[in-house]
Amino acid sequence: MDFKPRLSLTTPLALAVGLFGLSACGDDSATTAATASETDDTTTTGSSSESDSTVGTTITTTDAGTDSDSDSDSGTDSDTDTGGMLNDFPVAGCGLPEYPLVDAGEMGEITDALELFTFTAPEIDDLLELQGFGSLGPATSGATLFLIRYTTQDRGITVETTGYVALPTDLEGPLPVAVWLHGTSGFNDACGPTADPESGAVPLLMASMGLITVAPDYLGLNGWGAPSGMLHPYIIAEPTAFASLDSIRAVRRFVESEEAVTASAQTLLWGASEGGFAAFWADRYAPHYAPELEITAVVAAVPPTDTTALTAYATSGISPATGALAAALATGHDWYELEEPLSEVLVSPWDVDLKPILLESCSFSDFDDISKVEDVYTPAIRDALADGNIDDIGNWGCMLEQATLHSSVIERLNDTPILVTLGELDDLVYTPTVRDDIPTLCEQGYDIEVVECAGAGHTDGAIYSLRYQRDWAFARLADKDLGETCVISDPVDCEEL
Repeated sequence: MDFKPRLSLTTPLALAVGLFGLSACGDDSATTAATASETDDTTTTGSSSESDSTVGTTITTTDAGTDSDSDSDSGTDSDTDTGGMLNDFPVAGCGLPEYPLVDAGEMGEITDALELFTFTAPEIDDLLELQGFGSLGPATSGATLFLIRYTTQDRGITVETTGYVALPTDLEGPLPVAVWLHGTSGFNDACGPTADPESGAVPLLMASMGLITVAPDYLGLNGWGAPSGMLHPYIIAEPTAFASLDSIRAVRRFVESEEAVTASAQTLLWGASEGGFAAFWADRYAPHYAPELEITAVVAAVPPTDTTALTAYATSGISPATGALAAALATGHDWYELEEPLSEVLVSPWDVDLKPILLESCSFSDFDDISKVEDVYTPAIRDALADGNIDDIGNWGCMLEQATLHSSVIERLNDTPILVTLGELDDLVYTPTVRDDIPTLCEQGYDIEVVECAGAGHTDGAIYSLRYQRDWAFARLADKDLGETCVISDPVDCEEL
């Protein structure tokens, strides 16, 4: 692949693209997928960035002993005895038989890496000013951006996935590790953030703040190297959490191999939109799947916390959520290997055409001409969700409940401080579904500070509060006292926070 240094950050949308990818479709138009590379070998380009750093330098290549084309093998065993627990915590479910997990010690192995480019601290400051984000400066360090491939697991089978790593260049550490969890970028490999270095803006910025940063693509979004061979399991807790937590293991190994900077035990989970979902669920699974990790704080901007309520909203009338939740049902149908036909929840032609569309596109634009929700969803799912009778839709309802924090079978063990930011006018991750869910989560023991941005839609609900998110996160890393939590206040001007 020819990775030329396109991370110029000279357009106002660059940071928004890095933050949200497709999730900005609630406010902006989305893009169509490019063709994903299917080469296993890394190509050295010999190009140079604006700071004359070498691009395309291969860092390491190892044989993972894995088969990333796992489309035909789900990792489940039809002979598995599901009457007893094979693992220390629940996996699979909703019609998918339990499977034994791969040993966690084998996860997060770096199988390949590629250095892209380096920006100095003054260059990063200049680029932030050009975009109107000067308040996020000054940078405390320059930063180098890398691509990585690392091992994780999917339904009991070791697979490879991809992501960014960004390292501070002017600091020695020990420094905290931050995980940047991106918003919806699509459903196939061509949509993975690492397929476009422009999406490396956010991890590069975070590294310039003094954070060792990893930004996983998630399963099904292999942006470089061998393809994943699967649809991205969208808004599904287990695979999202596993890939995110294994990226932390990967970046810690990467830092040790580079010997350029040292990592502290502190770990910050930071995400927006689907990435906010990922941050919540990585924190939820961490004590079970990666107990060696210290999760210090979670920043979740405009996150879907109650997938059941959000789907009820999406099926009640046409909104930006209508297409998004249809995609979640379609990819969930694949990941859970449901025997039930998709026609139980989606009407023709979507029950047949939607998966091929998701395999070819990175957008929900095919839903743009839909004017009636009856043209997307069946009466069965619309009526069940409207009446609160989720059991009436069987495994479909189970899927939604297991992607909903307050109804998950995964026990909450962490007491991590969490910041949630919302957009008052968000009609993609519909703000009332999150606002109404916070008291329930707090009753279950979550410690959540909530900030709602006045006049903000989905994307602006995160961007307006970026400076506050940063300051809040660094206050947690410094072990400062947490402010008022579990209080739903009136919307505020987040740019003034």
